[in-house]
Amino acid sequence: MGIIFAVLSGTFIALQGIFNAKLGYAVGAWLSVTIVHFVGLILALGIYAFKRDADMTAFRRVPWYYSLGGLFGVFVVFGELTAIQQLGVTWAICVLLVAQLIGAFLIDLNGWFGVKKKPVNQGQIMGLALMVVGIGIYTFT
Repeated sequence: MGIIFAVLSGTFIALQGIFNAKLGYAVGAWLSVTIVHFVGLILALGIYAFKRDADMTAFRRVPWYYSLGGLFGVFVVFGELTAIQQLGVTWAICVLLVAQLIGAFLIDLNGWFGVKKKPVNQGQIMGLALMVVGIGIYTFT
C-alpha cells in the first residue's frame, strides 16, 4: 500500500507544482500559497469531520516543533511554484527530487528527528548516486 501512496503522491506533486505555478502567475506567489493552503485546510477539515481519527491527549504529548510541518509546507509550495516558473516543470522537479533524496538519506543515516537510524551500505550509496546521475543525464541531454 505504501508504494501506491508514494506513486500517487509523486504524481500529485508534479500536478500540484504546475497548478500552483499557473495560479502564482495569475495572482502572485504569496497569494497563491495562501489560496493553496486555505483550500487544503477546507479539504482536510472536511475529511476530518467524517473520519474523526484524532487523539487530542496524544497531541499534548508530542513535542511542539512536530507541528511545524505546515510552516515547511508554505515554503515548499512557494519554492516549488517559483522553481517551476523559472526552470520549467521537469528541471524543477529534478532538482527538488535530488534535494529530497539527499535530505532523506541524511535523515535516515543520522537518525535525525527521532527517525530510527538506518545503516547504509555501498550498494545503497551507489543507488542514490545513480539516481542523481540519472536525473542529471535526463535533465542535460
